[in-house]
Amino acid sequence: MKLVLFAPERDLALQLAALLPAMEVQWLESSAPASALEALRDGGCVVLLDYRRDHAGFSAALTRQLQAQAPELPLVAVGSTASDQLEGVVAALRAGLRDLVDLSATPAEMDTVLRRACVAPTALAAVSAPVPAKARLVLLLGVRPGVGSSTLAAHLGVLAQQQHTAPGTDREATEVANHLLLLDLGQPTGDLSLYLNLDSGFHFDDALRNANRIDATLARTAMGRHGSGLAVLGLPAGQEGAPLPDPAVLMQRLRGVFGSVLCDLGGTFLRQLPVSLLNSADEIWLIADQAIGTLVSLDHTLKHLEHVGALDARVQLVINRHDDDSGLSPAQIAARFDLPLLAALPDRPRLRSSASHGHLLLEEAPRDPYVRALAPLLARLDPGSATVARSWRENLALRLSGSAWKTK
Repeated sequence: MKLVLFAPERDLALQLAALLPAMEVQWLESSAPASALEALRDGGCVVLLDYRRDHAGFSAALTRQLQAQAPELPLVAVGSTASDQLEGVVAALRAGLRDLVDLSATPAEMDTVLRRACVAPTALAAVSAPVPAKARLVLLLGVRPGVGSSTLAAHLGVLAQQQHTAPGTDREATEVANHLLLLDLGQPTGDLSLYLNLDSGFHFDDALRNANRIDATLARTAMGRHGSGLAVLGLPAGQEGAPLPDPAVLMQRLRGVFGSVLCDLGGTFLRQLPVSLLNSADEIWLIADQAIGTLVSLDHTLKHLEHVGALDARVQLVINRHDDDSGLSPAQIAARFDLPLLAALPDRPRLRSSASHGHLLLEEAPRDPYVRALAPLLARLDPGSATVARSWRENLALRLSGSAWKTK
């Protein structure tokens, strides 16, 4: 096994070589460009990053760069769980790293961690047997306040839950209850609870404090529930403007309990977005409309994502409130910003009218053009729906598809 260590100094490489004489340790200075890894992509190496306390900040930035440019390479943090070094371990966890070579451990324990990290990607590609998968995490990121990401999140969440529990499906009660989590981290806080008529006593802050206790039972009993069975977890009202705490540990627990997590970040300032949340997402949907101010905000959002190493194939575009007579077409906007166009949702005054009466549009008009236009988003949010019984799938297609939507 070849170990490639990114560290500012050679001393750590010498230490690891002495502790692990059976392994080849190659040192690269942390400031070396990530392109230095090109020759190692097919070499079966494990990349180590120096997460000792004094170097953790720089290694976290390098981790994001490597995750974006070489996602197939196994990345392992090197640090210590000693009480005066824990800051580095926490930084590694926030950066999305799962494996740690603990300098306080025995050489045998280090060897076990490294061999597991090396074997896992190969084994995953070589065998076809199913392996436990963590929940899909989809982020709805409104590029500016008021573009409708929270309304979209509410409709998608309820539709996905209804789809999972439709007649003809055969699901265990626990699986149905914990199929999808709607995570409301947008601003203003509490919007999704208002749209869904929920008044939960268990909030995101409570979940953060009790992350180690989150399991299927607690999720089923403590979290707020919409009438469809959809689980909702959000910030309590009145926390506008406060930076979001880093949810890395909590997200790991939630993604082990739920089948999918849909997170609404509408209205959240870019500088308040935890980088670990962006790095760990399976898909990032940017919600925008055709207004010139929104397009400027879209440009700023893309620059921020590039700065934190999260601008990659996961980022896709959703144009909301589309009007054929208003500005650039969705295809033109997508081409201008070089983004895949995931969906274009029509401008529907009826959507706002339903909200003012405390209802979702899908409850009053399930065949409205807006609801039917959600079909491609729903398919990406819940791709496993294709495996369920034909009878309800055909019924869902009748409700959501039909002819292409028109507003005139």
